[in-house]
Amino acid sequence: MDISIGYIGFGEAGYHIAKGLREVGVPSICAYDAARGDPTRRATIEMRAGDADVVLVESLDELARRSEIIMSTVVSSVALTVAEAAAPLLSGRHFYMDLNSTSPEVKQEIADIIVACGARFVEAAVMAGVPALGHKVPMLLCGEAVPELMARLSPYGMELENFGPEIGRATATKMFRSIVVKGLEALFLECVLAASRYGVAERVLEYVGTGYPGIDWNKLAHYLIGRTAIHGERRAHEMEEVARTLRAMGIEPIMADAAARRLLTAARAGLKLRFGDNAPDSYLEVVRVLEETEGSK
Repeated sequence: MDISIGYIGFGEAGYHIAKGLREVGVPSICAYDAARGDPTRRATIEMRAGDADVVLVESLDELARRSEIIMSTVVSSVALTVAEAAAPLLSGRHFYMDLNSTSPEVKQEIADIIVACGARFVEAAVMAGVPALGHKVPMLLCGEAVPELMARLSPYGMELENFGPEIGRATATKMFRSIVVKGLEALFLECVLAASRYGVAERVLEYVGTGYPGIDWNKLAHYLIGRTAIHGERRAHEMEEVARTLRAMGIEPIMADAAARRLLTAARAGLKLRFGDNAPDSYLEVVRVLEETEGSK
């Protein structure tokens, strides 16, 4: 079955998923990214599009005309705004698949907006790292239109699980997993920042491994802190979403708030400016930047 896909936002997730889908034969993929108007980001977006064989379009209107399946892969803070802008351009032939890490409540708001315009909405929760798995990254899908969408995408090797018709369940699953995953990022960051001042970061994590064998804790720290270096601000905002959701449930978000604060503090030290879209290989590189920033105050 030939399908046409359009991406709103063409950052890391959109790029890797689109690249994989093109490689397995999806005939038509395009993308619209407003950040292309930013001179500091244009080259990266255009390089990714060229590498993935994706056509960059100039407007949401053009994207809607060229695409049957629209995947929203923007930052969580603008997911609702983007849906509001796209909705008037959609019709019954469209699927709108939201992959953003928003709260279940925001997902429902987006669903209501999209469905009101006659399009079919599917909530998607991405449950693993996209760069390593590409279009085969596991996703949980919710919504009445999931079976139809899966029939179109599954033949291309996507790892999709029908998580039921109720909007919010997939996002909630990912969100509460984030308390652990992004909480670990914050814990590792604080640990190595302190331990490095005594030159004992590697030994500290080796001793963590003594108590919790079976995991290479230094390797995990390198990976998680490297990801924090290039995605820290987005991850912090995602944890703020988690905290808001917990408060709405009557649960005090002690750990979510703390993780968001630690990740945002690191992001504001200019890690993204230093490393761009290339995650550093060692957490010590991140520590050096944080120490330089602290020393310059």
